[in-house]
Amino acid sequence: MFDKIKNFYNSKVKSSNKQQPQTVVRADQVEAQQQKIREQERRRAEEEYRQQYPEQVMQENLSVFDEKTNKLKKKLNIAIITIFGLIVLVFLILFFI
Repeated sequence: MFDKIKNFYNSKVKSSNKQQPQTVVRADQVEAQQQKIREQERRRAEEEYRQQYPEQVMQENLSVFDEKTNKLKKKLNIAIITIFGLIVLVFLILFFI
C-alpha cells in the first residue's frame, strides 16, 4: 500500500518537474531567430506578390536592368575619356621634352 502511494507521489512530482523546464536563451540567439522569422516572412510576402502581379514584376526587373545598364555606360564613358586624356597628356609631355 505504501508503494502505491510512493509511486503515485513520485509520478506526480516527476511529471510536474518535467512540465516546467527552465532554460536560459542568450539574447543573440533570440535576435537571430527573430531575424530568421522576419526573413522567411519577407520571402513569403515577395513570393505572393510575384504570383499576384507577374506583369509588374517583369516591368520592375526591366527598369532595374535599364538603370544598371545606364550606370555602366556612364562609367565606361568616363573611363574612355580618362584614358584618351592620359594618352594625349603623355604625347604632349613626350613631344615637349
